[in-house]
Amino acid sequence: MTDKIEFGNTGAPVAVWCDEYGQGRNPYARFRLTLDLADEAEAATLHLFANTAYMLYVNGEYAQTGSIRFDPRYPVYDTHEIGGLLRHGRNAIAVLVNYVGHKTFTTMPSQAGFAAWGEAKLAGGAKLDFKTGKANWKAASAPAFRYSPKSSLFLKAADHYDQRLDEPDWQGPDFDDGAWLPAIGLADQKAWGRPEPRAIPFMSGVPVPVESVQVLPLARFEDRYSFSVPMPHVNEIHEPDRTSTFIAFMTWIYAPEETVVTAGLFYQDTWINGEPVAAGVPSADLSMRVNHRFRLRKGWNHYFGKADALQDMYHHQLALPAGQGLVVSADRDSETGVRFRRSPVLSHEQFIALRGKPFPYSPEDPLAEAGGWAEVTGDEAGESPILETGWDLYGEPFEKAEPDARQGRTFRLADYPEGFALLFDLGMTRLVRPCVVLEGAGGATVDLTYSEHLNADGKHLRHFHWYGLGDRAYADETRNELIWRLTQPRGGRYVLLTVRGPKQDVRLARLELASASYPAERKGFFRCSDPLLEQIWEMGVRTEAVNMEDAYTDCVTRERGQYIRDTIIQYHNNLAIFGDQALMRRCLQLIGQSADDTGKFRAVYPNTGDYTIADFSLNALEGFDAYYRQTGDAEHIESHWEAILRNLAWFHELADERDDLLLDAEWDVKRGVKAHYGGFHGDLAIVPGYMDTTGVHCVFSCTYLIALRCAARLADAIGRQDDRRELERRISILESSVRETFWDEERGCYADNEMKRTFSVHASLFAARAGVLTDDQLRLVRRHVEGGLKSLFVNGYGPEDGVYVSPSFSFYIFEGLYLLGLTGTAERMMRQGWGWFLQKGLKQTPEYFNLEQSLCHAWSACPTYFLSRHVLGVRLPDTGRPDEVVIRVETEDLTAAEGAVPHRLGLIEVKWHTGDDGRRVFDYVRVPQGLKATIEE
Repeated sequence: MTDKIEFGNTGAPVAVWCDEYGQGRNPYARFRLTLDLADEAEAATLHLFANTAYMLYVNGEYAQTGSIRFDPRYPVYDTHEIGGLLRHGRNAIAVLVNYVGHKTFTTMPSQAGFAAWGEAKLAGGAKLDFKTGKANWKAASAPAFRYSPKSSLFLKAADHYDQRLDEPDWQGPDFDDGAWLPAIGLADQKAWGRPEPRAIPFMSGVPVPVESVQVLPLARFEDRYSFSVPMPHVNEIHEPDRTSTFIAFMTWIYAPEETVVTAGLFYQDTWINGEPVAAGVPSADLSMRVNHRFRLRKGWNHYFGKADALQDMYHHQLALPAGQGLVVSADRDSETGVRFRRSPVLSHEQFIALRGKPFPYSPEDPLAEAGGWAEVTGDEAGESPILETGWDLYGEPFEKAEPDARQGRTFRLADYPEGFALLFDLGMTRLVRPCVVLEGAGGATVDLTYSEHLNADGKHLRHFHWYGLGDRAYADETRNELIWRLTQPRGGRYVLLTVRGPKQDVRLARLELASASYPAERKGFFRCSDPLLEQIWEMGVRTEAVNMEDAYTDCVTRERGQYIRDTIIQYHNNLAIFGDQALMRRCLQLIGQSADDTGKFRAVYPNTGDYTIADFSLNALEGFDAYYRQTGDAEHIESHWEAILRNLAWFHELADERDDLLLDAEWDVKRGVKAHYGGFHGDLAIVPGYMDTTGVHCVFSCTYLIALRCAARLADAIGRQDDRRELERRISILESSVRETFWDEERGCYADNEMKRTFSVHASLFAARAGVLTDDQLRLVRRHVEGGLKSLFVNGYGPEDGVYVSPSFSFYIFEGLYLLGLTGTAERMMRQGWGWFLQKGLKQTPEYFNLEQSLCHAWSACPTYFLSRHVLGVRLPDTGRPDEVVIRVETEDLTAAEGAVPHRLGLIEVKWHTGDDGRRVFDYVRVPQGLKATIEE
């Protein structure tokens, strides 16, 4: 029954909300179903659908979180067995639902909605129906979740929870929901397609350990004045230009004497008494703070600034030294309580009307063009946990906290009159779902902020204006306890808990950091005669494990997006470590649903933007092919075949512009198309000038050829012989074209483009991957590549002067190197590049060698896969040899290796060493029953 549900149909659940439209930016709603059970429940199955996310409670106890990312055309529901949570008598099933409703890299806008179905079977034989539209579900909005800014350009809005606006214990069976109204059936029951059951497990939920804790007392050495302004349409792709990003503000600063002070500001242009303030200096320790010198005359000084909103909430912050008698008042009278005057949120037309007005605006200017100034009172304060904690000043610490002793600790008001911060180091980047329980925090503001980086002082988290993870709770002064369970996971190595403005002693009753990563069981292992390569393999394991969520994600910090290229690389890493197939199946399902208006697969999905990267769209075929070869799941390929063909059709059209079917990397420029990520990505982080990425391009064309070969194999597997023949026709033409156009006989290698201006190793390695090298070319290409990669680093010792291969692109480079038999070059690259990461103290693989942002990017973890495949030597069975494990060791100087690679039938285990005579000896090769092993020398 559940597989055939369509919301609103006769007998099906009704999708409900607090109103019949379910629209808005990031709204929350609460739903309750009370049950009076005359008997014990023998079993109870509850199916839940929520757009976009939910938290389930049964009898006041948190049970689970959902759902997974989905395209609204193909919604997914979850199933919970809750019989063990129900009891004789009164029960309550309560669900908090959050509809994102704005641009992210994990969701798409449609409408808010919630649906439930299933039943409880009682010992006496009675059954209770859970179906929305039939059962007595009640609904209420959730005003406790306030407007908040997005955490980055890619993630949903932060959690800003105001306990003062929440109803206590609304999840429990004894709560009086008499004032709640029945859940309202949505007017549009067809906003989603037919829901299908979740096919991957719930996330892990296991506790994440803390390595160390710093206790930091807040100190007041300066006064801060701040405000925030919601600007919900900034950076919304599906609602462009609804508002301007411009904002202006002014006030007066009183100084008892002429003085010069250092003022902290966010990014803005500033004038004091009509004179521009000179450019400031960014703080070394306080993120997004720029220090300026203000020359203040005695008396009142006019302060004026203007800025553009960088996100969907504008934040203004001004820090002035405390204790110097400075007063900030927009009326030059502190008794009025007006701290600032600011421009309202402007329409585009209003901004145009203001554009010619010179800066700074006069103090007497009424700003009539924009509808007048808006007043900011002294009671208002900024709503940015990132800016506030980033600018917090700390006194000298005077007590320690051991990681295991942090729970149950009391922080006395006498010791921490301004508040305190606890900086938790998780040891490496993790994806967690926090839950904080504080006693005595009533009246305080509680912030949770996260980062992978610390600033120079080792106390402040490093944030960026476009990527700052922070959540906030306002604790109700009338309640003794704040229980704050976040509605979304957060990624970072460091978690900073700040309690600001406590009114009494505060006890940290509990801090839970539950893993929100995929619950994959580690099965593979790897050891060898080089301890450095062992560490590199483990580094990849730690990276891969964190970046498996409800999809393979690029990073768990700033984006959590499922990118095509990342997905394919991570799938191979997974094969060496976990052997999971369900997550890749789900990822390919999303890729197959992702086509944009041209038919190309989007590079990252789900999202509303035109995020197509042409070579990523071609890479998708390698993902479908790799999954099929490992699983033989032809049904999955068949279900996406038409989408695969439409994706390829776009490239066929581009190729057909030339008789030779080669692809132009500048197609977007020549067609006048604005592609968000450009027409061709290639290897983004290599030294400038090493690879010419213009014109008819070797790597791009080879990527197309590889995709054609993958598609031809898949077409044959599912019996699409007409499609296979057309693909093979194109393969034949393109194979010759790549050789004839890009081969340079004099240099003995392939050129990057038709103009033959540069000759990166990438071109020759992709020619090898595409299967176009002739026997005569092989020796020359090996010499070219080996010489070109004597060092991964341009200067031979470090990435300071650039690199020839980025970590994120190395999967393709390693694959080409092993195809050419250049095992020594591959191992040298690993030792040099990934060894450099380890030397820097990293435990996971970063995206790039500059280490400025993401320090945990799984598409950089590919040495783990290649070491298991080539040094251990395990070639997993595939559809070509489904019962045979081929063991073929490829290494230049290693003398021993031992390990295991998972397979659906069990572990494939290998151990070998080099004997005294220099020959390789296999101590054992063990394969599961049903497989046979073939050792190839």
